[in-house]
Amino acid sequence: MRFKFRYETLLRIRRQLEDERKRIVAARLQEIAETESHRQAILDRIRQQSEETRRALSAETVNVDELKFGRHWMLRLQRGVLEADATIVRQRAALAEERVRLAEAARAVKVLVRLKERRQAAYEMEMNRREQLELDEISVLRHGRVGTEDRNERLVGDVGRQT
Repeated sequence: MRFKFRYETLLRIRRQLEDERKRIVAARLQEIAETESHRQAILDRIRQQSEETRRALSAETVNVDELKFGRHWMLRLQRGVLEADATIVRQRAALAEERVRLAEAARAVKVLVRLKERRQAAYEMEMNRREQLELDEISVLRHGRVGTEDRNERLVGDVGRQT
């Protein structure tokens, strides 16, 4: 007879839920990385725009329209950085909640795994106990048979001597 865990289906479902939560956390981490990368690209554009503005100001002739456009573009880029920062904050808050749900799912799996291990250990102890009882019974029967054969031989020997 083989050990069969009664809650194996529930364990499988909980593991699937845990895996799904892991995928959600991984996707959120990917989103955060992409947003941070986007933010860094905006910061690089701000540096480039600043350098272009410095060059334009150091030139002999200054194009005022170009400077106005550059200033307007710089403000838009800075707004993009602020929006990226806000997005990252929101994503990190969502990540914290998703990690809590992942921890709960992992805990639920761990509870069932521990239960399964305990039940399997108890099952194995019971099987070992039964096996030992069977071996003891076989020994008793074998010893009883040997004892009976010895008595029969003695009786046959006693009967033979009397005749």
